[in-house]
Amino acid sequence: MCSINNKTNNSIKQIESVLKRILRPVRAAINKPLNNKRFAQSREYLKSLKDIHNGERCFIIGNGPSLKAHDLDKLKNEICFGTNGIYEIFEQTEWRPTYYCAQDYKLIRLIKKDIKNKIDCEKFIGLFDFRMNPSIKDAHYFKMVIDNSDPKVIKFSSDMSECCYEGRTITYSAIQIAVYMGFKEIYLLGVDNNYAISFDENGNIVKQANIKNHFSDNYKLPVIPNTHLKNYAYEAARKYADEHDIKIYNATRGGKLEVFERVDFDTLF
Repeated sequence: MCSINNKTNNSIKQIESVLKRILRPVRAAINKPLNNKRFAQSREYLKSLKDIHNGERCFIIGNGPSLKAHDLDKLKNEICFGTNGIYEIFEQTEWRPTYYCAQDYKLIRLIKKDIKNKIDCEKFIGLFDFRMNPSIKDAHYFKMVIDNSDPKVIKFSSDMSECCYEGRTITYSAIQIAVYMGFKEIYLLGVDNNYAISFDENGNIVKQANIKNHFSDNYKLPVIPNTHLKNYAYEAARKYADEHDIKIYNATRGGKLEVFERVDFDTLF
C-alpha cells in the first residue's frame, strides 16, 4: 500500500513539475511587463544611491538562530540591513534596521502585511521576470537576474540600478546593494547558513536534529534551502570584494558559513 502511495505521489510531483515548466513562459509574459514598470519607477531613485556610503561600514543581519537581541542593541548607531522576518525580534530590542531587503516571492506573500506594518525604513524588494511580488507601499524595486548557465559560477552585480544576481539567499543581494552604496567594510551577523532541513549537493534532503532554522519559531521557511548553492554565491562575493578592496567579515556567533574571514563581534565596538 505504501509503495502504491509513493508511486502516486511521485507521479503527481512529476505532473506538477511539467505543468510549471509549461506555464512558466505564460507567467513571464504576464508578469514581466508589470515588473518592468515597477522597476522603471524605482530606477532613478536606485541610481541616486550610488556610493552614498562611500568608505563606511555596515552590518547585514541574517535571521539565523544565533541572532540575539542584545547584540542588535550594540548596533543602534550603525548602518544595518535587515532581511526577511527580522521584525520578529523588534519586541526585544530598540534597534531597527536602516534598510530592509526581501526577494523570495513566496515568503513575501506570507509576510506582506508585516513588511508594510512593522518595517519603518527604506525597503528594497527584488523582482524576477516570471514571478509577481505583492505590491508594497513605499518599497523600491530592484531587478533580479537568474543565470543558470553554470550553478557553480554566480555573477556579482556592482550596479543595483541595473540588476542584482540571484544567489539563493537575500544576504547575497544585500551584499550587492551594500557594495553599490559604497561600503568598504561589510559585517554579517546572524548568517548561520545552517538549517534543520536542507538539500545536499546531490539534491537529497538532509535533516539535523536539535537545530533551529531561525531566531524565531514564528518564521517558517517557504522553501527548503540549498546551502551548498548559497556558498557558491558567497564565494563570488568574496572574490569580487578581494578584487575591489572591500572587506566582508563574518561576525556571526557560530554557524557554518566559513567563506568569509571570521571576526569576534564583541571586538568591533
